[in-house]
Amino acid sequence: MVVAAALFSLLALVAAIVTDLHDRDFPQAIGAQSRLGLDFRESEFGDREAFGALAQMDADLHLGLVRIAPDLAGDSDERIFVALNDGSLPATFRWFSGDGTGRVVSRDRLANSSPDGSYLVTGDSARLGELQSRLSSAGVRVTRTDASPTNSLWFAMREGGFAAAVLAAFALIAALALFWLSMKARSRALRVLGGSPTLRIQAQDLGGFAGALLISATAVTLTAAGYVSLSHGRLYVGIFVKALAGLEVAVIAVSLVVALAMSASAWPSATMLATRQPAVRSLRSAAVVLQALTFLLVVGAAGPAWSAYRSSSATAAEMAQWKNLADQVAIRFGMSDEELTSLEPRIGNLLKDGESAGAVAFSYTFSAEEWRGDFGDYSAVTFVNQRWLDLMTASAPPDALTPVAYEHVSGMLSREFGETFTLWSRSQRAGGEILSGFGYLRPADGFRLPVGRAGGGGTLQFLDDVLVAVMPSLHLTIDDRNLTSMVSTSNIVFTSVATTQALLERNGLSAGALGDQGIKGELSVVYVAEEGILRAQYMAYLVWLMNLALAALVVAFAVATTISALITALLHAKRDFPLRLSGRSWARILQMRVAKELLAGAALVALVALSERPEAIGPLLVAALFGVFVVPLSHLCAANWCFAGVSRRRI
Repeated sequence: MVVAAALFSLLALVAAIVTDLHDRDFPQAIGAQSRLGLDFRESEFGDREAFGALAQMDADLHLGLVRIAPDLAGDSDERIFVALNDGSLPATFRWFSGDGTGRVVSRDRLANSSPDGSYLVTGDSARLGELQSRLSSAGVRVTRTDASPTNSLWFAMREGGFAAAVLAAFALIAALALFWLSMKARSRALRVLGGSPTLRIQAQDLGGFAGALLISATAVTLTAAGYVSLSHGRLYVGIFVKALAGLEVAVIAVSLVVALAMSASAWPSATMLATRQPAVRSLRSAAVVLQALTFLLVVGAAGPAWSAYRSSSATAAEMAQWKNLADQVAIRFGMSDEELTSLEPRIGNLLKDGESAGAVAFSYTFSAEEWRGDFGDYSAVTFVNQRWLDLMTASAPPDALTPVAYEHVSGMLSREFGETFTLWSRSQRAGGEILSGFGYLRPADGFRLPVGRAGGGGTLQFLDDVLVAVMPSLHLTIDDRNLTSMVSTSNIVFTSVATTQALLERNGLSAGALGDQGIKGELSVVYVAEEGILRAQYMAYLVWLMNLALAALVVAFAVATTISALITALLHAKRDFPLRLSGRSWARILQMRVAKELLAGAALVALVALSERPEAIGPLLVAALFGVFVVPLSHLCAANWCFAGVSRRRI
């Protein structure tokens, strides 16, 4: 019951994380009931029109819509919630986790944001279907998700870290079932000898096992629910208990099925007593299978746990890079192709003006896979300007990028990109001549440079094997038509809203100037880092949860190995006792049984290694060394215990 309580405490931790994830998706403090994902790219609305239409629909239907956005002004990496209309929402609120403070801000925050994104419904959701119909009829893609702890739980279980924790719980509960049956083996045989029906024996033993688990589960649930109520508020108790109860019911159900299967494989019989055999002999096969399975889980989970740890470091680095782009904006074009073509010369002048002010950053990356080319030692080639490098290496070591001689890459660049730059050229120069005027760099070992994917709409890739080509000047290298295309795909970004608005004013591209010229479309300024920051925030939990799951698997393997060794020692007690009494060392007595298990373990490690990536081999070998340590130690302890028991006539 103590071990089961520890197991259910692990599940309570998983349930708390699920509750936190649910609260992050649907903040309970502001009454979030549903989430809408809106995509206006194919709609009839421009950016300003979209926000105006949404605000009007929200007011008409009393939905209490709030837009989810990252806090670009602060250093906390937290999200903020932008109310489309004034209402009764609090200005600040606490999360379930207690870390940081959620903020609800006014609609002014969206002045330079895209209308695409996620919105929460915090008011009356009865007419939410009407909003969906209105938006869909206007060409807006709408994705609706309703708040449900069950959905949050299933979503979490699809993630590797959470699934590993639950799998560890299953493995540990199976080890407990084997322990329970091994302790009951002799009494089961005695009850058969006394005439008790075998089905009644099975029901009694499984009922006792289930009762012990239910008592532990109930105690943990009540204790954990009380803690959640006191430390987080009664608002979250219902969600937490639903998540925990679902996990506990699943684990207990699986444990009973496993216990029934192992009990059936060790059907109680009086023959063991008549032949003076240890009652646990029938559990030997189940013990070996469980030991092998838990060892497989341990060595199989070692690589993913290490990868999760490394991924956490990479995610933290990526978050820092996204924060470097927090004040960077892109220009979105809400106009026809004909209007955009007429503005290309002015957009070229805008970029010339922005470059001279140091306010333009550029990255355009070709991957070898998508380009279908041969880049030699590199998986991608990115063309950048110095401003991009300044942004992306602001928090990197001074030697994060190392020079590459043009002579080493000239052949590849001329072959792959010579014609492209000939077509892009403003001065009609040959592509090879243009490429020879660039500087070339590559990331140093351990550094992944964020680069913009060609035509990626602001998507970043973090690469450590990319060739970096640094352009001296965007405007002097690329013509206006192609520069306009790169601006439209957010491969060219500008520093700060105020600076970009001033550039638009000076070059006759402001809303007023365009209207005076009869151009109906508009150019809007939007932040580029919003979605990237929101995507990176979710990875915070997975690392330590994977490590916790690995620890639980290690405990399950240790329990299964100890029980297997104890059964083996009982079966060999008649042989081991006289050998040890005659002075033979435990090493010689146990060498054959230990050698067999170590050889079987080596075969399992080799089997797992065949499916692992090279970087996971190291953690796998560390886990295998743990098995090399546990197996001999468990056999030594079990044999010693049996020797002492025989000496005292207890076995």
